[in-house]
This record gives sequence, structure tokens and C-alpha cells, in this order.
Amino acid sequence: MNTIIDQILILGILAGVGALAYRFKILEESAKSVIEKIVFYIALPLLILTKLSALAFTSEILRNAGLVILFTYAIMFSQLLLGKLSARIFKLERPQAVIHSLHYMLGNVVFLGFPLLDALMPGGEALLYAALYQLVLNTILWSYGVIQLDPDNRQKGWGQLKKLVNPNTIALSLGLLMMLLSLRFPPLLQKAFGGLGSTTLYLAMLYIGMLLAQMKVKEIFKLSIFTFSFNKLILSPLIFMFLIYGLIHYLAVPLNSTAFTVLVLESAMPAMTILVLLAKRFGADDALAMKNFFVSTVLSLITLPFILYLLRWLQM
Repeated sequence: MNTIIDQILILGILAGVGALAYRFKILEESAKSVIEKIVFYIALPLLILTKLSALAFTSEILRNAGLVILFTYAIMFSQLLLGKLSARIFKLERPQAVIHSLHYMLGNVVFLGFPLLDALMPGGEALLYAALYQLVLNTILWSYGVIQLDPDNRQKGWGQLKKLVNPNTIALSLGLLMMLLSLRFPPLLQKAFGGLGSTTLYLAMLYIGMLLAQMKVKEIFKLSIFTFSFNKLILSPLIFMFLIYGLIHYLAVPLNSTAFTVLVLESAMPAMTILVLLAKRFGADDALAMKNFFVSTVLSLITLPFILYLLRWLQM
């Protein structure tokens, strides 16, 4: 538990450094775009590739990977239904209801989830399942999600599917191929690429800190936003935790503890960062998206250790 708390505190400190650097204009607005590109196009793909290529392929990993994909779709559609129900309860107008329901389903699984899972379970297997979780998330985001954000969007079918081809999905594919064929990088390349990939945690948290520094705290005090955060960070992960645990122990579903932990933790991640940018791009309510992101990210520093503690307690 001390390791878990320490890791969350490290994330909080790094985000605080990013926020202070932005406030004191050490990192300016233009730095956000640069950091995002470095993480998305260089550091994170190398982290995925070096971790997966070093992982030994087993039938257990293959079985768990398939189950992770199935459970991820089930989790996301359940979260979407909860989000739609919550939006109706609060009688939100369509622009707000769309952001509210999408943020229930789409968590910050990359910028926060990947570094956290890699730090807690550094062997590479957790990162594989997390990458598959992200792959499922992307299929939903770039199809259903974009259509909801922009109902008049003319780019359908293949135009949306092409967005699934990005550095991270390419790294996932190459990493899986290298794992299946037992191919390894030469030690020099593994050290160079692995070192660069390990910067993902620090760069991602600096980026999140800069985003948090832009938020005006007085604008966030709305019941719907705090209710959203409670449901996203605690209620729905607890539901999935006990449902999946019941399936494992009472129906003998062959899901190992690493895959189980990844599924629950990724479902407990705060609101997705990129949805703020997409909302602005498509003319949706980006102000609400930013508030959801701010409140849920700050509260996740408290809720994630709680979820992790329950996971460890269940698996004792």
C-alpha cells in the first residue's frame, strides 16, 4: 500500500511541477502542443514497443488479452448507459449531455493510466492489457464519439477508421508481433528506446499539470460535475470490480490478477484529456469537458489509492 500511495503522490508532485511551471511562464502555451506530440508520437510508442517486445509470449497472455478486449467493450457500454442516465437525471441540454455521457466512458487511460500501471506492474504484461484497453477505447472514440460530438460530420466509415492508425496502435501491433516471434531489440537499442519511453510518466504529468493550471477553481462547483466524478472514479469501478471478481471466482472465468487489475484501474481513470480538445474542435461544450477533467483528475489522487487498496484486499 505504501508503494501505491507513493506512486500517486509522485504523480501529484509531477502535475504540481507542471502547473507551477505554467503559472510562472517557464512552460508557455506553445509547450503544451510540443509535450503532447513528444508523448503521443515518440515516448509512449517506444514505451509500448520496448515493454511488449521483451515480454515472453504464453497461452495465458493470449487468453487474457482476448478476455480484456471483451470486458473492455462491456465496461465502456455500461459506463455510457450510466452517463446517459445521469444526464437525464440532471436534465442536461444536448451539448452538455454529450460531454457528460462520453466522459463517463472515456477515461484518461493513456496519459495517466499507462504510466501508473507500468510503475505498479513493470513487467510489461499490464501495459499490454492497457494498450488493448486503449485500442477498444479508440474504436469507440473515433466512431460513436466523434459522431456524437459533431452530428453533421461528413467523414464517416473509412475516414474515421483511419484515425485508429496512429503511433500507439502501430507500436502495439509491432510489439505483439515481436512478442509472438520472440524477437528482441539489441541491448543498445533496448536501452536507448526504453530510456526514452520511460520519460512518458514525467512528460505526461507535466502536460496534465499545465492543463490543470488553466482551470479557474471557482467555475467547478456544480453538483453534476462532482456527481460525475464520484460515479466515474468510485461507483462504476466498484460495480465492475465485484462483477468481474464474481465471474472469476464463481463462474471460473480464466482472467488472471494482472488483467483484472488493469480492467478495474483503467475504468477508474479520470476524464479523458483529449476529449477537451475534440470538444473544442467540433464545437461541443469544451468548458464542461475541462471542468470534468479538472475535478476528476484532482479527486483521482484520492480515489485511485482507494480502488487499488480494494483490489489488493480482494486478491489476498
